[in-house]
Amino acid sequence: MSDRQIDSAIPVEGELRVYGLAGAIQASISDPNSQVAEPLLILHEAKLTTMHGVGMLLKGEERPAGDNGPAYIQEWSIRLENY
Repeated sequence: MSDRQIDSAIPVEGELRVYGLAGAIQASISDPNSQVAEPLLILHEAKLTTMHGVGMLLKGEERPAGDNGPAYIQEWSIRLENY
């Protein structure tokens, strides 16, 4: 995505969870109002690349079709609120 597309994209709001799974680090964003905390997005093999103030960048893979589909390198820009 271009910088302009990123700036105009609708952000995903939710609860960030970072955890180890099968020897790899994953991050997920879940709806904080959900009873089952089903992830809205999952970032596989997540790595913290930058942290400054209330913001951070995580880089990893998104797999929209699950583990058997293609993986796309993604970078999440996280802004913490209400911490």
